[in-house]
Amino acid sequence: MKLVEVIFKGREKFSKSSAKALRGYFGNYFKNIVEFHNHLDQITFNYKSPNIQYRVIDGNLSILGINEGGDILLKSIEKIELNKIILDGIDNVIKEKEIKITFPELEIQDKRYDYKFESFWIALNEENYKKYKEGEFSLDIQLRNNILEFFKLCGVQAQKRIIAAGEFEENKIIEKDTVILGFTGTFKTNVNLPDLIALGKRKSVGFGIIKRIKV
Repeated sequence: MKLVEVIFKGREKFSKSSAKALRGYFGNYFKNIVEFHNHLDQITFNYKSPNIQYRVIDGNLSILGINEGGDILLKSIEKIELNKIILDGIDNVIKEKEIKITFPELEIQDKRYDYKFESFWIALNEENYKKYKEGEFSLDIQLRNNILEFFKLCGVQAQKRIIAAGEFEENKIIEKDTVILGFTGTFKTNVNLPDLIALGKRKSVGFGIIKRIKV
């Protein structure tokens, strides 16, 4: 698996909500490259899991490219001058760019790894939200499904059964008069997941980012 991360450091720290503006800028700049915006046309959304994702990590803007998405990101990023990146509604100036390339192994092992969600995990859609509220939906099963989805995104076949279980707290996220249910918390899994990848829904704009807890 290949991960390419492009980090933009600003004059000041960016808020987590800046990820959407970052996606808007790059999606518009590279409108002819589907991976940057995940839309097949103006009205048709590409429902494949996004292999280019936008986040804010430690106050810095970050774009993560996974496998082919990483290659596209590397090839395209040099076409943009830092002083030309202007994010809608954000009064901050990008001062520095850093590129990290890693090749982590995605493995299912006999030991357990501890993780926490660094940003809200959007685990539910409208259908399973109703089941969840009625006590008929397991977040642990959904977490395992999300991890399996990450395997598929990376082109890796799960050779063993994925185990995942956690403790989660509900959080209401208000966006444009819409309330979304997100979760924070910690979990254990037998998968050696890379730090700062994202699980669940809306991962293209920074939701569901995980980080290993060192114990």
